[in-house]
Amino acid sequence: MVNIGQVVVGIIILLVVVGGLLYIFYSRSNAVEKTGYGALIMLALISMMIPIFWIAEGGQEASAQSSQFELGVQRGLALYAQYCTNNCYQISKDGKLLNPTYNGYTIDQLNQLSDEQLMRIIAAGIYAPGVTPPPIRSLVDDTAYGGPLSTMDEQYLFDFLRSADPEYLKSNGYPLHNGFDDLVSYLQNNDTTAYNAALAAGSPTDFGTPVNMSNQKSVTIEILNSAPGQTCDPACFQYKNVEVKVGTTITWINKSSTPHTVTAAQGESASVETPASGSFDSSNGTLTKLLQPGQSYTYTITQADYNLNSNHEIMYYCKIHPMMVAALTIVQ
Repeated sequence: MVNIGQVVVGIIILLVVVGGLLYIFYSRSNAVEKTGYGALIMLALISMMIPIFWIAEGGQEASAQSSQFELGVQRGLALYAQYCTNNCYQISKDGKLLNPTYNGYTIDQLNQLSDEQLMRIIAAGIYAPGVTPPPIRSLVDDTAYGGPLSTMDEQYLFDFLRSADPEYLKSNGYPLHNGFDDLVSYLQNNDTTAYNAALAAGSPTDFGTPVNMSNQKSVTIEILNSAPGQTCDPACFQYKNVEVKVGTTITWINKSSTPHTVTAAQGESASVETPASGSFDSSNGTLTKLLQPGQSYTYTITQADYNLNSNHEIMYYCKIHPMMVAALTIVQ
């Protein structure tokens, strides 16, 4: 933007100098002297105008850079919404964005990275330490690594992610506009499926009254392709909630068309999908062992499962499809 103070000071100095030269000019009676002083006045006028033009041009350049950055933020937002679909964020019932991440990095962690480090993460698809990339990466690699992002796309994503760092914006003279503040409305207007998925992930899940199977020693639960209107995309567990007894053997059979995991979650919140230590996980703690279509997984409920949560309920999910959640209500 143009620095108004500098322009005003420049104009005042210019008027003082020109005024002084005009006084000298009119105090002279000799035509030769007046001609000489007239030339000096013109030179002074041109010389003094050059800094003013330079200041104005610099302000226009800064404004153009800010506009270019804002455009990058908008396009980076669209790329983030398109590719970051693997539990990268959640939306609360009151429409607030919750826990946004990029390749497993939180926003605070991203703000601590250098520009070079952040660009490397974008270009090479590097995940945060301790975070296992999904089989199909939620934010894909640069074209040099086999993904669809162009070099310009990388810059757009960089601008979008950096917009969440107020210190970066201030130091570069950019508007204090966090692109993540626009994500919820963007999803509402452009991708209702992703919006509904994030809304479901960020809201407490009511698993309803459990289907009582506590009198059965063995229980079978099928994994089925989701029907129209169901939010458990792309497949659903047959029952939202099943009541079982300690010692019951449960067999999950994948009758859907895609691979899944059956993984017990730590805690009582369906919006925090962290594998429970010491409970069931068909993938054995990795994402290389998936329950393929037609395959089954069997587990026997233990006393430790009963004691895992205070409500004696275990929420379980598919690691690669966070919208697939169900519950077991355990009794003794």
